[in-house]
Formats: sequence, C-alpha cells, structure tokens
Amino acid sequence: MPNNGEANPIRVLLVEDSPLQLHIIKSVLDADPHIKVIGTAVNGAEALILLPSLKPDVICTDYHMPVMDGLEFIQKAVKVYPCPILVLSISVQPDQVDNIFKLLSAGAIDVMAKPRATGGVIGKEDGTKLVEKIRIVNGVKYIKRKNGQSLPAPSPQCLVPRIVAPKMIVIGASTGGPQALEIILPALKQNFSIPIVCIQHISHGFLAGMLTWLGGMTSLKIEEAKEGGLPLAGHLYFPPEGMHLSFSEQGAFVLSPPKSGDIYCPSIDALFLSTSQVYGGQVTAVILSGMGKDGADGMKAIFDAGGDTVAQDEESSIIFGMPLAAINLGAVCNVLDPVDIAKYLNGLPSR
Repeated sequence: MPNNGEANPIRVLLVEDSPLQLHIIKSVLDADPHIKVIGTAVNGAEALILLPSLKPDVICTDYHMPVMDGLEFIQKAVKVYPCPILVLSISVQPDQVDNIFKLLSAGAIDVMAKPRATGGVIGKEDGTKLVEKIRIVNGVKYIKRKNGQSLPAPSPQCLVPRIVAPKMIVIGASTGGPQALEIILPALKQNFSIPIVCIQHISHGFLAGMLTWLGGMTSLKIEEAKEGGLPLAGHLYFPPEGMHLSFSEQGAFVLSPPKSGDIYCPSIDALFLSTSQVYGGQVTAVILSGMGKDGADGMKAIFDAGGDTVAQDEESSIIFGMPLAAINLGAVCNVLDPVDIAKYLNGLPSR
C-alpha cells in the first residue's frame, strides 16, 4: 500500500546515466518529505548490484543507458527483486508505441516522459506530476503468494463452470492489463467469432498507441466503438478516450462523457452493468489485473443474470485488486491465468 508520507517515506532507487538529469530528478524527489532517494546508479548493471542491499520501494529508471539499458534492466530486476518500476525517458511519448509497450511488457508499471528542466530546474507542474506518479506506483505491489496461502474459493454455484454460448465477451482491465492482453489476444484462434468489448484504464494520450500495438498481435479487428454501431464477430472494441461505453436496448453502442464524481472513465462497471441488462446470461465477462474495484459490481450483475465470469489469478496479476474484489463479491466462476483465459475463451461455443 502507498506510504502517503505517514510513517515511512517511499524509498526510491534512481537509475540514470546523465549526471545532470540525475541531479535534477533527485532534487525534486528530495524536496518531498514523503519520498527518500536511497541510492543512485548510472546504468542497469550497477542498479542490479544495488537492489538486494537497498531493497527500494520504487525504482525510477531511464530507458537509454550504456552497459545495460532500461529494458534489459527491467527484465532482470523483476526476477532479482520484484518491485514497482517507473520509467522516466524522453523516448516514451504517446507516438512511441513500441518503446512504451516493450517496457510495460517487460514489467514496468508505468512510463512518464522525462520532466523538462529550464536552467537545471524542473517546473512546479512537472515536479508535482513526477511525485504523484511515484506515489501511485508505490501503491502497486508484486504479490507473491505465501506458502500455504490459497485464493478465495470460486462462487459455490460455479464449482462446475457454466457452459454457455455467449453473444458477447466483455473484458475489464487496469494496471497490468496490457501485459495480460498481450498473452491472451495472440492465443485466440484465427476464426474467433464472438464480439469482444474491452475497457482498459490507461493514461490519457496512450489509447491510440495501445490499439496499434495490440492490433499487431491478433487476427481480431481492433477499433474504437462508434455511437450507434453494432458489435461484430471477430472484432475487439474499446471506447474512445474520455468516454464511457454501454449498450442500448437494441445492443448498439452508446458513448457518454463522464459525470461529476465519476472515479473512472471509462468505467468497467458501466459497461458490465449495461451488458447484464441487455444480454442477460448470454455473456462471458473477464476481469484482469488492476487496482481498486472497478468492475466488481458489474461482474456480480452479470453473474446474477446467469452469465459466465472469469477473473485473472493472483500469481499472474501485477495488481490483484480488481479480480479479488470480484471474487470477494461471489461473482466469479473461474480464476485463471492469462494463458488459460485464452484457452477458455477459445473453448466457448459460438452461436
């Protein structure tokens, strides 16, 4: 859980090859009483040596560095000492899709364009954004199941999985979702014929890049849902940026802007609740890795309507919050890892 500056500051390891950038970033973090820079390294190889002794809460690393770059460092760090990693780089702009999703796939929790500095000083707004990113990332924990600890049991009604021929598959995901989708989508069969609608919480400006990235790994046609459009077989739909997505009584897409007080936009619950109302039990709902509980109430509505529900398991989730919330509501028929989720979806009979 985040420290929030209460008892202990967030302990950060900075990995940056530029002495000037290292000084600038460290100055911003040192100025915040809730964060403590406990070590610095000039490349990934040096950082790997420091990890076992420093045991940071958060790692902030550059991408392009000599000796060992950020990508290779992340791939090795998650095995040596798993902890939340934030990438600070000039090479993670919204149009640099390959870089962003390579880093996320390797195990980074989030990416952020390196804050601009004028006269060796980062502007107040960028400094605040950096500190906030670190606080958010610090709330992400790689959950390793303790010996003997098991998941809550699936809902009793579904000890034998519900066998349905769904008209619709809906997926909800947040932090860790792109990594799970990267496993699930390429494994779906070429002639997959059930429409899929997905809500993925992602930073503003990154949706188009994510759709391009996902489109390169699946035979499904990936596109943004359009107002009044009907979901088609072999298509995977996402809501446009900054819009909620639901269904009309006729099963057409309905787009709506966020209301005051909405915590999430797009909202997984909004999609799932609408799906339960329109499609009843003829739905398979999947909840993937993510913080919080968006989607849990919607999963329960689908479950209560007789629909089929699947949650990503703890071991494969970067954050087990959303799947666990759905499990605790008694709304989950199956708890599976992404490989088995793909197998499960491939085994669903088509209508």
